[in-house]
Amino acid sequence: MASLINLTRGNEIGANCYYLDFNGKGVVLDSGMHPKAEGFAAIPNFNAVGNRKAEALFLTHAHHDHVGSMPLAMQRFYDAKVFMSEPTYFLAEPLLHNSVNVMKKQRQEKGITEYPLFQHGDLKVMMDRWQACHLNQWWSTEGFTLQDDEQADIKFRFHHAGHILGAVMIELEAAGKKILYTGDINLKDQTLMNRAQVPAGSFDTLIIECTRGANPTPAGYSRANETQKFLDAIKTTFDNHGGVLIPVFAMGKTQEIITILHEAQLRGDLPQETIYIGGLGRIFSEIYDRMANRSERFRPNLQIMEDIHPQVFDWTKLKTFKPKKGQILLVPAGMMTEQTTSNRLAQLYLAREQDGIFFVGYCDPDSPAGRLKRTARGQRVNLNPEYGEQPVLCNVQHFDFTSHALREDLLDFTLQVNPKTCFLVHGDIAALDWFQTQLAEKAPQMKVHIPAPGVEIPF
Repeated sequence: MASLINLTRGNEIGANCYYLDFNGKGVVLDSGMHPKAEGFAAIPNFNAVGNRKAEALFLTHAHHDHVGSMPLAMQRFYDAKVFMSEPTYFLAEPLLHNSVNVMKKQRQEKGITEYPLFQHGDLKVMMDRWQACHLNQWWSTEGFTLQDDEQADIKFRFHHAGHILGAVMIELEAAGKKILYTGDINLKDQTLMNRAQVPAGSFDTLIIECTRGANPTPAGYSRANETQKFLDAIKTTFDNHGGVLIPVFAMGKTQEIITILHEAQLRGDLPQETIYIGGLGRIFSEIYDRMANRSERFRPNLQIMEDIHPQVFDWTKLKTFKPKKGQILLVPAGMMTEQTTSNRLAQLYLAREQDGIFFVGYCDPDSPAGRLKRTARGQRVNLNPEYGEQPVLCNVQHFDFTSHALREDLLDFTLQVNPKTCFLVHGDIAALDWFQTQLAEKAPQMKVHIPAPGVEIPF
């Protein structure tokens, strides 16, 4: 007997956390923090499992909505080891330390008394229970390698997921079942990250992300076309004597976009000007460099910090900063959250007709980035109460360099795996509904669930 409990607090793109029970032995898949909620409302509902224990905790990758509450999961399941890939082992630590700093700041600014939910010292102790595992190798939940035909109550192996550095899919065998949990997956090549490596064989159960389920892919879309449009927009901005601000996530997107810009500079498509990144972007880029020959990615010889020489933008000099012609600032945060570098810099770019603010990733509609994207040129927008409404005279564009699988590719992937049972997770209601409708039509024999939060579903 096996069952799944969705420990998230809503069917949406929020915190990820799922509990699998195999005849009384449990595992936890990811433990994220909701990017828009605050305090205890942002973490998974661990109470939904009652007094059940976990044999192991698994981390698919080091994005905050998958790892942000892992220290709390480790406190709740205090005997369990945490398994992840080697790059994730190194990326998750600075991300969680940064999370502590952010929570401490929010406690002061917003009065969220429960913050921080964990401390820097907790992370140092907890890392003793982290174990990095090689891909395509069977492991036991005790942390030992297994032969392909070797049996265990619960065995697992990781497969390259193509999302960001170190992202994996998790294959599990337990209670006579074969389960595949995708985490976040990309089935197309990016600039640095190559596509997911789909595991061979059949699976009884598939737990699949549905992030882009509500977004039909435009006709003619390709990464190559998107890259060319992006570079053309930058060149046009430079020809108009302007500079470009690119709000970007520090992990994954920073490294992808700076590689695109670097290669364009080498070809002579862009001038050899210094590219500026954020401090956290530098930390993650250094890890990308360290793992270049020890992970699945393109351009293993590219060292971002040594070969591209990006400069870290000094946010303490914001008051005296002036945008310049030919300047590219690749700084956090991607959604331009208030008090971030990109939000504060945007106030200097908005009224400058020659400049551009270019988005390269997902923008939540309710975020400052989402509001700016909806604002027509010549209208006014409020990105931060501290500055009030500002006129939008600069060139605002969005380029889709997604690190998630396109919905059509995800649907084909699901039909290829052809599981007996499919759980649709990590998507807004419209995205989940699209996949459920498509699978009902194309695979009526498949049992498809949108697992309600806190409800145990046998499979």
